[in-house]
Amino acid sequence: MNTLKALEYLSRNGVALLREIIEVDKFHLAGLGIPLDRARGYVRAAEGFLGHADSPRLQQKTVEQAVRMEHSIDHLAKINRHARKLKTRGAAWRLRAELVAMPGSYEEVNRAGLERVQSINGASSRTPGIRISRAKDGMRTMTITDEQRRLTDFEKTLDAVIKDHNIDGERRQSLLKGLWTLLESGGGTLTPAYQTVIAIGLKDSMKILRGEGDDVVIGLSDGTTMTGAELVSAAIAGELGSNTMAGLFHPTAGPVNLYEARFASYKQRILAKAENLVCPWPGCNVPADRCQVHHIHAHSDGGQTEPSNLTTLCAYHNGVNDDDPRRRRKKRRKKPNGPRPRGRVDRHRGKVRYRSPSGKLIDNDHTNIRLGAVNLI
Repeated sequence: MNTLKALEYLSRNGVALLREIIEVDKFHLAGLGIPLDRARGYVRAAEGFLGHADSPRLQQKTVEQAVRMEHSIDHLAKINRHARKLKTRGAAWRLRAELVAMPGSYEEVNRAGLERVQSINGASSRTPGIRISRAKDGMRTMTITDEQRRLTDFEKTLDAVIKDHNIDGERRQSLLKGLWTLLESGGGTLTPAYQTVIAIGLKDSMKILRGEGDDVVIGLSDGTTMTGAELVSAAIAGELGSNTMAGLFHPTAGPVNLYEARFASYKQRILAKAENLVCPWPGCNVPADRCQVHHIHAHSDGGQTEPSNLTTLCAYHNGVNDDDPRRRRKKRRKKPNGPRPRGRVDRHRGKVRYRSPSGKLIDNDHTNIRLGAVNLI
């Protein structure tokens, strides 16, 4: 059995690992080279799935189901982490059973767990304010928490300062230089007009038109959200700009075809933004307004410049995306120690998803991905 086969065996036998782990403690696991936080999660998962239960019959069925589903230990640890947030008697085991039986990737089950916990416990509120750390090595850190719209407007103001003063560097350094430039010049924040790349489903649009949009959440291509009522207020205040655009999306094919060219037209860029309001690469949170338009099937290999073949990717993931996996595999055979494949974005059943080098499809679980146009069909 080679190393990868051994890893595959372990990943399919999470319950068996938990039966071993329940006999040891987190420090024993840490001594095996497992990070302490992860070791703590494994021990808690072992206790949660195999320890004393207030629903022993449901516990037995759930553990048997986990064996049949061949869940990994990380999968089970994440499920247990969500279940521990429920305090009502029996609620934790009901959630464990629900998530264990759910087909899908680790990311999809994690997203479902977050949504279920929030629906049961209610959304947790964050308090606006500024937090400043103590000095360390001559540096301090300041964190600001406020309404997303105000901070997004402030970010756009800093972007304008960076552009006007030709400030270079990594984004976080450029933003800091822009901040001090703004403060020293006595400038204020901008209230930019929205570029109306706003994704709204048909049912939600009807609710908004009837004036019932308070509970409708809409995603924007700058990475924020607004309610239907806020959208109406912005429209009345003239903050949506002079042009209103609508894009047609097919449930399985994605955006409808418009034009064919090497570079995406303005309208095609709008459609790409509306479909994925942030970079679709898993774990990325760069909003579409700061992304590049990417050809899913490379233009150099015959990929057409049409909406179904376009998406938004941040500059980094656009650069590491495997445009031609076959060419990358040939290079790896010639140079085994060369750059490893990073996977690529692909269109699957109408949606743009990340495909790992092994072929596994993974979604970005950012809120605004789920509020993109195709997910609203």
